[in-house]
Amino acid sequence: MKITRRQLRQLINEERTLFENEERESELREFARGRGGNNVRKSGAKIESAANLIEAEAEIQTGKMRETLYNISEFVAKVGSALSGLGSLNEGDNESMAESLPSIQELRKLKKNIEKLER
Repeated sequence: MKITRRQLRQLINEERTLFENEERESELREFARGRGGNNVRKSGAKIESAANLIEAEAEIQTGKMRETLYNISEFVAKVGSALSGLGSLNEGDNESMAESLPSIQELRKLKKNIEKLER
């Protein structure tokens, strides 16, 4: 059976529209299911653990140092939580990983607090 160019183009266009309409999985979800995603989740848990240690140290300190260490521990905990929560992407959570990360304002506030301590 011979296929003309026109028929071939039509076939290709039909396949392309079918492919475009399929539900595509995000690259992040695909990564989260693999070995790399598992490694990132484990690292996130370690980062959360480090945040807990920083918070414990903050309880010993006083004044601005205490406040700054609390802010650091909160910031680090959010980063660790976002990374360790990578697996929840597969479970269909509505919250995205980007939403669980600390904000730019939190980073700026943390930077200012550290700069005040350095003076």
